[in-house]
Amino acid sequence: MSEKSKSPRWLALKSVLLVVQRGRSLDEALKLTLQDKDQLAERDLALCRALAYGVCRWYLALQEVVMGYLRKPMKKKDKDLEVILLLGLYQLAMMDVEHHAAVNETVKLTLWQNKTWAKGLVNAVLRGVIRDQVDMKTGFDDASYPDWIKQKLIQDWPQQAESILTAANQQAHMVLRVDLRQISMSDCIASLQSQGHTASTHEFVDSAVVLGKPCNVVAIEGFSEGLFSVQDAATQLAAGLLDCQPGMRVLDACAAPGGKTSHLLQATDGLDLLALDQDQKRLELVAENLQRIGSEVKLQCGDAASPDDWFDGRLFDRILADVPCSASGVIRRHPDIKLLRRPSDIDGLVTQQRRILTALWQLLKPGGVLLYCTCSVFKDENERQIDWFVQNMDNCSVLGLNSVQWGEDRPWGRQILPGSQNMDGFYYARLLKTGISK
Repeated sequence: MSEKSKSPRWLALKSVLLVVQRGRSLDEALKLTLQDKDQLAERDLALCRALAYGVCRWYLALQEVVMGYLRKPMKKKDKDLEVILLLGLYQLAMMDVEHHAAVNETVKLTLWQNKTWAKGLVNAVLRGVIRDQVDMKTGFDDASYPDWIKQKLIQDWPQQAESILTAANQQAHMVLRVDLRQISMSDCIASLQSQGHTASTHEFVDSAVVLGKPCNVVAIEGFSEGLFSVQDAATQLAAGLLDCQPGMRVLDACAAPGGKTSHLLQATDGLDLLALDQDQKRLELVAENLQRIGSEVKLQCGDAASPDDWFDGRLFDRILADVPCSASGVIRRHPDIKLLRRPSDIDGLVTQQRRILTALWQLLKPGGVLLYCTCSVFKDENERQIDWFVQNMDNCSVLGLNSVQWGEDRPWGRQILPGSQNMDGFYYARLLKTGISK
């Protein structure tokens, strides 16, 4: 491998450019960039990911600081040069990388990008940052978000907006979902600790183990055997809330990548479960996850909002509707959302959610339960969505969640805010079908 192809900084640059120039998600960008990099040391892979996630998380704040060292704005065709500067600034102001290493390696990126003319500019900007002792470790949360997200949070959560912005900028813990049929929680934690991992139980989720540091889960003993899976504690709540019983016909309506599908199977034996997703490639991820835990269900490629194309006429006892959303509750895990999501997206998502909810409702038996959930903190996608649905359906009753200790009770459903009780931002509402609609 050439020096360039194995440089973690070069790989981080290519990954971030796929996000800001091509609109790729950061996870997808890193997967594409690192797909042929098996020879890289674990330390270099970790640095690449830290740089890519860090620059995406703080992109707007870093951009604002860099602009103070430039005489004029960067040209659109020099977006790569802008990202190079942000990478250098992030190392100096937020990672405490040795000054000479940060400057030299960042200048080297200009050569690899065939922009030799920019060597002096990059060197001057970074030397200015060192001279001015720029420190961005605190006080930049507000500057790291687009204005429309900040305004929407202030509108929806005036008392909590500041804490949400701060919490969503913190690196989330890695959380595992334990298959308690195969291994007890105490044995799982003991096994993890014996392998050098710091692990603890979660306060509110019986199946969740919180790791002290992120790691390559594939390398942990027991993962390939399906003893545990990576899944945030907030999403692990879904299986319990759906309250499935053996023999029930269940639909996981937006199933990919399959975490909740797997959990439903592990939580209740004998389910007649259908996993649906409109993306065939993502549906293959569901199959892979099910294969690892040794389970099988029927997989169906189809649009949850258009059941005429796939529904066989047999009604469901339970439906899990984890609908497409803004993902505003999981920015701490996916900081690229700040760069990729647009304010105009929200109205389209709300419309899509209503179509899915209305269509799925027709597939639910009287007396059945539909669990509506999103990984959003925006009320338009959550409690206002349920309010609209209740007002437009005469056979719908919202089941209370007052007995639980997690999240915040809302007029309809319950909201978890990012970082609260060591969970991602998530919303749940349980809807009971009371009878045949008029």
